[in-house]
Amino acid sequence: MLTVNQQERNPTERQRVILTLLVEGLSQIQIAEVLSTTPHAIARTLENLRNQFAPTNCSLIALAVRLEWVTFSVEIRQNDRERKERLQQKKKADRD
Repeated sequence: MLTVNQQERNPTERQRVILTLLVEGLSQIQIAEVLSTTPHAIARTLENLRNQFAPTNCSLIALAVRLEWVTFSVEIRQNDRERKERLQQKKKADRD
């Protein structure tokens, strides 16, 4: 009988939580604080994820978003000054 060990193709729920916090911009230390664990445990988990799926945190984040392992929302805000400047530039361009 031949036994084959097969790696999981998707991250665990805990790994997904860590990825989500990483996508949201938290550092490893901040993630450890949120999850009440040590920074070393977070670093080790991310190292395992990189070894299994992608070589860098950036590529790991891109993969997690693309494969919908994590969900997040992006809020884009413009302050009033920037908005006014853009409107003025647009008006000026329309006049020219």
